[in-house]
Amino acid sequence: MSEWNNSTPEERIEKWRNFRESLDGLPETELLNNVAEFFATVPIGARCIDYYTPESWPNPWELLYHKLFCTNSISLLIYHTLGVILGKDRVEIMLVETEDDRFLLPIVDKKHIFNYELGKVNNIADYKNINIIDNFSSESVDVIQ
Repeated sequence: MSEWNNSTPEERIEKWRNFRESLDGLPETELLNNVAEFFATVPIGARCIDYYTPESWPNPWELLYHKLFCTNSISLLIYHTLGVILGKDRVEIMLVETEDDRFLLPIVDKKHIFNYELGKVNNIADYKNINIIDNFSSESVDVIQ
């Protein structure tokens, strides 16, 4: 985690770019697991974005530049990373609720969820306690190009 805290904005952006490039050509299961593991190394701070207003969400470069790291912003970084690699038609960002909390959750193919358990890719069907409140994908949150 210190590599995120002790790096310059440019180094954080370069680290993300290099990571995305390292995914090229990987089998999909390995790619998905690598994404989950990579973002598990980002330190989680206090909530820094309002999940009800996607029009106010920073883009990935702003998140990295300003070290805006909370559960929701990390989910956004995962969403953008997977959207670039897999295509925006396969990736969604949902506002979900459990008994304890509300938060953003990136989902691939309406099945694979990220950032629910750090460092793991899970199947949403295995979690009956997750209720989808809203889908903020494509029409309100463009995947970066």
